Amino acid sequence: MKNESPAPRTRGYRKKERTRRQLIAAGLRVLAEKGQGLTVSDVVAEAGVSNGTFYNYFVDRDDLMEVLAEQSALSLAAAAAMEGVEDPARRFALATTRVLQHAIEDDTWARVMLRLAGRPGSGIDLSRYLREDLEEGYALGRFETGADDATLDQVTGLIVMTIRRIVEGRAGPDAPRQATRRGLRALGLGQAESAELAAEAADAHDESGLARISHESAGPGAFRLDRIGSRSVPGHVRDTVAATPLVKS
Repeated sequence: MKNESPAPRTRGYRKKERTRRQLIAAGLRVLAEKGQGLTVSDVVAEAGVSNGTFYNYFVDRDDLMEVLAEQSALSLAAAAAMEGVEDPARRFALATTRVLQHAIEDDTWARVMLRLAGRPGSGIDLSRYLREDLEEGYALGRFETGADDATLDQVTGLIVMTIRRIVEGRAGPDAPRQATRRGLRALGLGQAESAELAAEAADAHDESGLARISHESAGPGAFRLDRIGSRSVPGHVRDTVAATPLVKS
């Protein structure tokens, strides 16, 4: 049977991808400044494109907001992935802590993530950010369970419910550490090690952690990769992270 290589991307396709990334990056910058006050006009002005160009890529403002929430989640997950931490249990702790801490720091982002996580077909699937670490952790004997559906549902459910408690004002500042510890326990780690890794991840965040924000070199909210390691991540994730800021309120 003859192997067929995928068709090369045309110049027009590459241009469309660049324009879409440009709009997403602009949307994240505007969202960082204006929060829920973001408008389509703000985004096209920031991106330097026309209204018509915007609607070639997004149905409306809400459609863009879904993409912005997903891309910022990708940025958070990619930060932990590219740090070069070998232990999948530590990577899980770092990524989980970062997502939950971001929910505390950015109410707009947290509310959008909650809305999308509960909407069928929204394209937001937190489990895909965990699958690799769970599979590797199981293969190495670090976790008692792998990336089966039941485990993914349990862990992502914990994250989503913690974000909900944060948004509703029912979670204290220690919520990310507590949820991370429970997640590690659910994966089979012992009580003492789970508490240690959760505390270590919380300390890493307090010390600026994995995602370095450089106000001097790139402006407020710019995501910086110069302090992040080289662990392999998908190219589209690396490109998005390099081009876009984390969403701030």
